[in-house]
Amino acid sequence: MQHPAPDTPSRDRPEQASSGPSPRDVALENIVMMTGLGRYDDVRQLLADFHPADVAELLDQLDEPGVRQRVFRLLPPEAASAVLSLVSPAVRDELVADLSDRELAGLVEELDTDDAADLLETLPEERTPTVLAEMPSELAEEIGDLLDHPSDTAGGIMQTEYVSVPQYATVEQAIGLIRRAHDDVPEVHDVFVVNVERHVTGILPLSYLVLASPDEAVADIMDRPVISVPLEMPQDEVARILQKYDFVSVPVVDGQERLVGRVTIDDVVDVIEEEASKDIYAIAGVESESINLAHDSVLKRVGERFSWVVMTVLLGLVVALVISKVFVATFEKMALLAAFLPVIIATAGAVGLQSSTLVVRAIALGTLSFQRIVSVIAREAATGLALGASCGLITAAASYLINMGTPDILNLSVAVLIGMVISVTAAACVGTVQPIIFYKLNRDPAVAAGPLVTAFNDLLGTTLYLVVATAIQA
Repeated sequence: MQHPAPDTPSRDRPEQASSGPSPRDVALENIVMMTGLGRYDDVRQLLADFHPADVAELLDQLDEPGVRQRVFRLLPPEAASAVLSLVSPAVRDELVADLSDRELAGLVEELDTDDAADLLETLPEERTPTVLAEMPSELAEEIGDLLDHPSDTAGGIMQTEYVSVPQYATVEQAIGLIRRAHDDVPEVHDVFVVNVERHVTGILPLSYLVLASPDEAVADIMDRPVISVPLEMPQDEVARILQKYDFVSVPVVDGQERLVGRVTIDDVVDVIEEEASKDIYAIAGVESESINLAHDSVLKRVGERFSWVVMTVLLGLVVALVISKVFVATFEKMALLAAFLPVIIATAGAVGLQSSTLVVRAIALGTLSFQRIVSVIAREAATGLALGASCGLITAAASYLINMGTPDILNLSVAVLIGMVISVTAAACVGTVQPIIFYKLNRDPAVAAGPLVTAFNDLLGTTLYLVVATAIQA
């Protein structure tokens, strides 16, 4: 076995620079330069060496829309269709706007039906029928059926291209059916075995066919029982099934249990990324995940984030109102209380956000048992109590040492300790309960892990802290 030589400096071999333009950046510069000079054949040759995903990334990085359009039109149809499904939403809208319905229909035909439906779903509502009208009627009908299903369900992400064989077929016959279907289904992961009613009775991985005798019956070598998903199953549930059972693909069935399509692992990867992005944006309090940091205007960025920021401001004003109208006398008697208010608010907010994030993730992964909700809340409350006591002791000791010799320093330290314990414990409970409530109301639970829970915990922590301080003063 050959081993790589140790990477030691040598006088004959200069050390590689730690910084500098990457090959992709150099290629981007060359494409821009050659496109500007009209050297389109050279651009085509350079683009041919790139994977469509890399070309899509290059187009996303281009700042000049005119250059982007010219580069896109130099791609062959198969590559152009793949690139169109991979570029960012803003760039896709720009490219599509420059294509006629006939041109766009030609590109859509190159895609798998699920990718084609996803692409058409991004078009303006009035344009989708005109593009479908330019396509072969059978393909247009298949894609139209997919568009009828909600985009976040198994029916919305499935492919209608699959290979099925009758359960009475032999291995040799099954291989023949796969060969004949190759033009329509170039990627075959599993073969679905069906009965006369098109119910899936077994799954046949390709490796089984390769290793079996030609005259062996597929019913004797197929995997069973079959796990399938209904058309209306949410996409995150479909992703969880493929992940749980380590499937490459899973059959999709209609209300009569008839095979209508398949969801493959590459679709699930997209779903996992999409769901994770939604949760991250919801936790951050951003309305849409379509913001492009490189191209979108300041006005659009403000519009997408304004509502959550205003909600935070309003809840902050409630905090100010509570302090100025209810607890002003408390501050007049013990002004040093204000110095430790940010510490308690920040600590309670951090613990509440941790609890809500853990619950949101557990819901997303399907690991939260709703039969044990009370136990989950109790454990998070105990965790909040322990964290609050630990942080409270540290903060109270610090307040005593910092203000030693100040009148009422003992009352101040006790107020800080008890206020921290109660505020953090309450924040942990609120952070746990809020996502569960949102989930039960069929709302995205990740919303509860964002600015909403932070602002609410600010209000709760402030009120509880000052109530404790007022009681101790009395």
